[in-house]
Amino acid sequence: MSRAGLMAKANQNAPLLAAIARENSFSKAAEILGVHQSAISHRVNLLEEALGFSLFERTTRQITPTAYGRILCVAAIEAMAVWDGAFDRLEKFENRGAVRLSVSSSLAMKWVLPHLGRAAEAGLEIALDVNDRPADFRAGVIDAAIRFGVGPYPGLHSTLLKRAEIMPVARPGYCEAGADLEMIAGLPSTTFLKDVAGERDDTDFSWAYYKDQAGLSIETDARHIAFDRADLVLQAAINGMGIGLGRTLLVEGDIAQGFLVPVGPSVVMKSAYWLVCGSDFAGTERYAMLLGWLKSQMK
Repeated sequence: MSRAGLMAKANQNAPLLAAIARENSFSKAAEILGVHQSAISHRVNLLEEALGFSLFERTTRQITPTAYGRILCVAAIEAMAVWDGAFDRLEKFENRGAVRLSVSSSLAMKWVLPHLGRAAEAGLEIALDVNDRPADFRAGVIDAAIRFGVGPYPGLHSTLLKRAEIMPVARPGYCEAGADLEMIAGLPSTTFLKDVAGERDDTDFSWAYYKDQAGLSIETDARHIAFDRADLVLQAAINGMGIGLGRTLLVEGDIAQGFLVPVGPSVVMKSAYWLVCGSDFAGTERYAMLLGWLKSQMK
């Protein structure tokens, strides 16, 4: 038999060899594959005859791969892993099951959770992964993620969802009505609330960026309280602890419900919200449904 013929025959038996190698047993491999043990023995014998060498040493108690057998069994296991990965990717093309969406804790609390019921109404099931670290799509656990930043993101399919703005906000009554921010900043009772993560992650979500873009000359370092999440800044502002920065998607709900009021002009950010995923998921119906729903909710 030609080398091509032998390779084809070995490839046909890859699931068989992989099962035997994992279980170290003909009978257990037969159970996994749903065939009789005699069929396993017969197919191994035929493969060994075609190859011209033994693949397994058989005793009454166990089987042991020969040097030749170990080489082919390793190749069979690797081949099955490739097929498993391929079928995992195929399943993502089906319009079934929950979309596994990764979002930051701030976005989850302030925007995603209040809108999640509407996703179900639109026939979209979303399983949230709340994580402040960028999703690792190589693990195959996450389908898509919403990222806040300058974007786009190399190596990922990136779609712009919404541009962002920031504005200073405080609890109603914290500041005198009609007072401008420079005057408010000069009062000894004024405290500024900072998101230290936003100041160091290159997203522009900082008082330094806001002051520069708004053309304001105010001191925010003398009296401040630091947090590491944007939603905690907003909650502290709601509690009357000071003036915090609110940004698009995170602050609109609190303003609409009267928990917060703007105390200065809004400025446009370089950063925006992006939907990112692997190229495989980007070609699926579930991705199209997710993108359409997110855009409809972010108008």
